[in-house]
Amino acid sequence: IESEGVKYIATKEELYKTCNYVSLHIPANDETKKSITKEFMMDMPKPATLINTARKEIINEEDLAAVLEARPDFKYVADVAPDNAEELKAKFEGRVFFTPKKMGAQTSEANDNAAEAAATEIVNFFEKGDVRFQVNK
Repeated sequence: IESEGVKYIATKEELYKTCNYVSLHIPANDETKKSITKEFMMDMPKPATLINTARKEIINEEDLAAVLEARPDFKYVADVAPDNAEELKAKFEGRVFFTPKKMGAQTSEANDNAAEAAATEIVNFFEKGDVRFQVNK
């Protein structure tokens, strides 16, 4: 992997200390809720941009506001607005961006493809007994 110019990073502490851009793609569960704290955000090198395409619950929003206050170089981009979005947009204009709501793969093409795949799986099950995509066994 390193021969291709990619550096392996073993810990999230190292990730935050070495990357100017961090993109989050983790579930919101007991272990991850509010797990992105001031400690990690402040460790990012300058200039820093945190991108959250996961869930808003993983960000400690109070810490996010404190980091934006302390670091004029810090930016936050998310596809789901935090609870304090209006306050952050007013106070840190140009450094925060939120889409109106999380859409994921909700495009007409994605929905058409999913519907076609589901129909194909159903037909293959009844015609051929195909259980490749069976979830419960």
